[in-house]
Order: sequence, then C-alpha cells, then structure tokens
Amino acid sequence: MLYLVADVGGTNCRLALADETGVRAETVRRFRNDNYSCFADLARGYIDEQPSLSAAAIAIAGPVGKGEGRLTNRDWHFDAVGLARDLSLSAVHLLNDLEALGHAISILPDSSFEHLSGTPIDEEPQAMVVGLGTGFNVSVTHRPSGVVYAAEMGHARLPHPVASIIEAEVEDSRAFDTVEHLLSGKGLAKFHTARTGLTCAPEELGTAPGGPETLAIMARALGALTREVAYLYLPEGGIYFNGSLARTLLTGPNRAAALAPLTSDTLFDGRMARIPTYLLTDDASALHGCARYLAVAV
Repeated sequence: MLYLVADVGGTNCRLALADETGVRAETVRRFRNDNYSCFADLARGYIDEQPSLSAAAIAIAGPVGKGEGRLTNRDWHFDAVGLARDLSLSAVHLLNDLEALGHAISILPDSSFEHLSGTPIDEEPQAMVVGLGTGFNVSVTHRPSGVVYAAEMGHARLPHPVASIIEAEVEDSRAFDTVEHLLSGKGLAKFHTARTGLTCAPEELGTAPGGPETLAIMARALGALTREVAYLYLPEGGIYFNGSLARTLLTGPNRAAALAPLTSDTLFDGRMARIPTYLLTDDASALHGCARYLAVAV
C-alpha cells in the first residue's frame, strides 16, 4: 500500500509517497504555498500524478486537535474528514509538525543529525524535539513504544531565567512574554529592532550592524530555556533541535553559549550535563515521522 505524507510549513510544503518501509526518497517534492489557495489544491496536483493511494499523514506547523488543524502563519484550515473526501483517500491523519518529528527521531539514520554535546545512551527511552523556526514548539517521545506527546510550548510564558536575559537588554520586554514571541524567526527580528532600533531580516543578522550581538544574546536565551526543559521532561535519550533559527544559533560561534547552561550543570552528579544534544539536518525528517506514524496507526 502507498501513502501520502506531507510536511506543511508556513511558506513551503513537502510531499512524498511512503510504504511499509518508509518514505520513498525519489518521490519527495517541494512546493511554495503562495502558489495555491489551500492545501487540497496543492496536494491534488501531486496525487493526480501518482498511482492509487490509501491514507495520508499530514504534519502541520500549527495546532492540531480532534481531526482539525490550522497553520499558525497562514490562513489554511485542515479538516481530516474533508481532506479524505476531497483527495479520494480512505483516511487522513493530522499531526503537529513537532509531533511528526517526535516519531521521526526513532528511525532517522545518524546522517540525519549532528551530535552537539553530551553522551549518547541508546537505552534511554525518553527524548524530545525542540523546534525553532517560523514558530516554536516541542514534543516528547518514548521511543520504544512509539508514543509521542504533543505540546504547544511556544504559547507558554517565558521562564524567569530567559525573561531576565531579555529584560536586561531592552527597555520594554513585555513584547516578548511568550516563548514563541522571542525564540522564532519573527521574534529574533523583533528583538533586534527593540535592542538597536534597526530593522533587519533574521537571515541577514550575521552581517548586519549589531546583528552578531543580537544573535549572541539569543543563544544565551536558548541555553537558559534548554536547561529548563531538560529538568521538566528529563529527555535523557536526547534533545533534538530543529528549524532555521536552531541551525543559526547552533552551527556558528554561539553554539557553546547556547549549550553551556546544560553542559555545565553540576546538579545530580552532572546528570543533566550528560544529556546528548543533536541538530536535525535532514529537511525531510517530518516526512519520515509521518511515515512511521502511519506504519503504527493504519
């Protein structure tokens, strides 16, 4: 049986076919959302070129619940029953994109991520994904059972250690009261403007006036948050970072600052410092997570 798997972001969407062995790499296609009025129109053009498909799993960059979902940064609404009818599929399963990544990390090859710190321990079952890109969210996974716990942490208030860093840098920190208001692409640009009075696209901050300093502060904020989530969820099987902002902060000179609050923690005989951290580098990771979800759910 063939399935449709999809990873729908605010700007782009990736589609692919999957079977019981996983994603068929040669079928992965990338589409720009601006060219389509809704997801069904986008997917229909792809499906029309494929052999008969059974079910679908769709990962969405936004909240999902009770068979419905919506993109956080685009006016696209998803209804599982309606999509199954419109796309002539037996069933459609909707997942938050971080939930899909939670399913993926159990099956991704080592080439799909970069080890950053800590001591990998295969037998530790609990792990988590931290996504920083257009938005922010996390998921927690129990890898042996395949159970993934979804969340909407981006809308939670900033923990005090993170808020303290921001309050010391900008005059009015109230604009950064939730995690996503700060630790996202838009949050990064907004924080830079609040700190310097200058406007700059997030991807250009590395060379912009005051940009390197803004990135260094953001790395410290990420480090403070990482330590907090480590204590909240005990992800001793690993913390997997994903997204464009995560790559910016964890591949350059700010990596050490972003990891220091965790790697230097001495409580509990250094237990937290030993938690391994990784950076996901495979853009198709969520597709693999959707395929694994279908292997269990269908």
